[in-house]
Amino acid sequence: MVNVVLTHSALGLDSNLESWAEWLRGEGHEVIAPDLYGGETFDNFDAGLQRSESLEINKAVQAIQGIVREIDAPVVLMGFALGAGVSEIAALTEKGIAGLILVGAAASPEWFGNPPWPKGLKAQVHYAAEDRSIEPSEVAALAASAPPGALEVFEYPGAAHLFAFPNFVDYEPLAADRLRTAVRAFLKNVGESA
Repeated sequence: MVNVVLTHSALGLDSNLESWAEWLRGEGHEVIAPDLYGGETFDNFDAGLQRSESLEINKAVQAIQGIVREIDAPVVLMGFALGAGVSEIAALTEKGIAGLILVGAAASPEWFGNPPWPKGLKAQVHYAAEDRSIEPSEVAALAASAPPGALEVFEYPGAAHLFAFPNFVDYEPLAADRLRTAVRAFLKNVGESA
């Protein structure tokens, strides 16, 4: 069993994120899904993106790190798009996080001070090859910062940004199934290594 802190996309803590939380619980994990928007959700990605621009990223990161400090190890941070960005910063700047799963976003650590890769942190990045919201060079910079074997990168066909969200226009069932398979194996390994 792993404690997963699951962070939402620009759409907010919506039915898509709830479906992932339920799936993770069904896999035997504890899940905490913080609401960075205070109850607001969006069906339209552009509206959600506009809302995300008012989010204070440092406060969101601190909120995630505060949760991490209150729960038992092993802890994995998992985020979608906006939530991936927040999760990445939190994981690379907080001690004791066992795993990081980024879906639809990744950034070069240079953007937030180029912290050293935390000891023992394992990570995955998942994104669609033609997604215009993610820069392959940013993924490459993150990968370059990781020790050998610490980061796996999964590239999916197509351009869908939120391909794993069943109630969103971008949904790609085959890619979502592949993501679940990779996440299942990752969490199993984290749990067994703890």
